[in-house]
Amino acid sequence: MAGTQELFDTPASSLNSFVSQWLQPCRDWKEEVQEVVRTVQQFLRQEHFQGEHGLDQEVRVLKVVQVGSFGNGTVLRGTREVELVVFLSCFRSFQEEVKYHRDVLKLLQKKVWRSQDLQALGLKKPRVAQGVPDTLVFTIQTKQTLEPITVTIWPAYRALGSSVLNSELPPEVYVSLIEACGDPGNFFPSFSELQKNFVKYQPTKLKSLLRLVKHWYQKARHPGSSPHPQRGGRVQMGHRCSKSRPVPEAGLLL
Repeated sequence: MAGTQELFDTPASSLNSFVSQWLQPCRDWKEEVQEVVRTVQQFLRQEHFQGEHGLDQEVRVLKVVQVGSFGNGTVLRGTREVELVVFLSCFRSFQEEVKYHRDVLKLLQKKVWRSQDLQALGLKKPRVAQGVPDTLVFTIQTKQTLEPITVTIWPAYRALGSSVLNSELPPEVYVSLIEACGDPGNFFPSFSELQKNFVKYQPTKLKSLLRLVKHWYQKARHPGSSPHPQRGGRVQMGHRCSKSRPVPEAGLLL
């Protein structure tokens, strides 16, 4: 991937070529990653949980949404992280999400570890990672090139229902969010579809600008980094929330 100086030396008239040549991932690589994502999504949709880890009801997956840069179409070449928000039936309010969030993560951790389809992709033992909010993180491999892909899963309350594409949300959504009194950033996965759709359907030139900003930020913050600066760890965009925990990429506009 090109360095900061190459970007600074590129005239404005050539920025589109710069993005195409250096920043956009190739089609074959994106398809390899998406094949891995589809395997994870299929696993999640097929799973049903009941009577485990304090959950006294059947837990169904209502929807799986791919977020982050792969989800909104601004992924950089070399990115090896995908992020999924999983909306679950056991979360009927923000308060219930707080109550059962950790239990659901432990349950998902056990289910993922037992999945033969994911083990066939070189699954490394999943772990619950502390963050805003806590997540389930594991690594699997692409089928052809055997490249490691880090998958992050956020269980979430489907607060928006079917009104994701509407310009205005029901006031009750904001009232329930305020009444939940959660730490800043804890409930952002419930609204991730709004962010994803806002970026995904923007013109190509705006997405190219977002790629340029992310590339500049990576090189400015990590000078001399390898061609794949996101391998092995998330590139944080500088914004922090409660308890000095970094906010993940899906929680930011970029």
